[in-house]
Amino acid sequence: MRYHRRVPALCPTCNTREAEVGVLCEECRDELSSPIRITPEQIQLHGARPTLAALVDLWGRPHRLDPRTLVGRQVESNGLAVLDPSVSRHHAHLTFDAGQWTIRDLGSANGTYVNDQQLDGPVAVKTGDRVRFGHIAFYMIEDIARLPPAKAPARTYTTTMRPENVPMFAAATASSSSAISLPPPNAEDFDEEETTNVGLPELEFKLHEPTGGGGGVIEVGGKQVQLTATQFELMALMIRRMAAESHQPELVRGFVRSSELIADLSWDTREPTENHVKQLVRRVRRALMKAEIGDLIESRHRFGYRLRAVPRTD
Repeated sequence: MRYHRRVPALCPTCNTREAEVGVLCEECRDELSSPIRITPEQIQLHGARPTLAALVDLWGRPHRLDPRTLVGRQVESNGLAVLDPSVSRHHAHLTFDAGQWTIRDLGSANGTYVNDQQLDGPVAVKTGDRVRFGHIAFYMIEDIARLPPAKAPARTYTTTMRPENVPMFAAATASSSSAISLPPPNAEDFDEEETTNVGLPELEFKLHEPTGGGGGVIEVGGKQVQLTATQFELMALMIRRMAAESHQPELVRGFVRSSELIADLSWDTREPTENHVKQLVRRVRRALMKAEIGDLIESRHRFGYRLRAVPRTD
């Protein structure tokens, strides 16, 4: 009897790791994570003449693009509606012409970014580019025929923290066999002048480290999570870094590079690598979310890792 070895379906953005979250690997999915809470139902596609190109969201779901696609918080006809306060009513345009996709910001309040670079004019985009509208990011894919089969059901990741003055939409949980759509937002839900305040929220952190070592407890908003020694050191370092860099612009404040984590943390291996850092961050994220604290760690390509909140200094 002949056995056929299963060929893993690779993530289309890195082409090295197996797809685990929709069509994305977990590491690439992490780079789309947002500092504010969003649910799958807040991303709604209205297409008329879909091309082979798509924007892939946080849940690894491709949203196929028309040759001229409007992205915004209020899309009256065709386009991609992103129901989040950091996204302007009419935020950006994606257009396909002469075999090339181009993105253009439409004077949005919180900016459009390609690979963390804010746009000041039209920019060409290609497969693997990370496109962000306000705080909500996607990956650009030029040919959906090359996407692996989506993992079903895709796991849902959300954050539980938010600034008190950011309006939130009612969240509904959709099963893998049904989809729930939210009604269009009312005009009164948003300020007329497009003023949004979606910065990093302030949270109170308490660190409880026993004198004998062996880990510690992080308390956030009255909720506690027990962490191992290395996990505790990671959180403590990010809390200190975010608190110390109050002079830095919010966009780059508080990041800790992988090389620094490899050098400074107490590892249980002689030669820690980038993969060890990613595994550590993933485990801490899961522990925080299991404790219903939320996904408090942001990862950004070429910047490293940081806390998704500013430690309160009352």
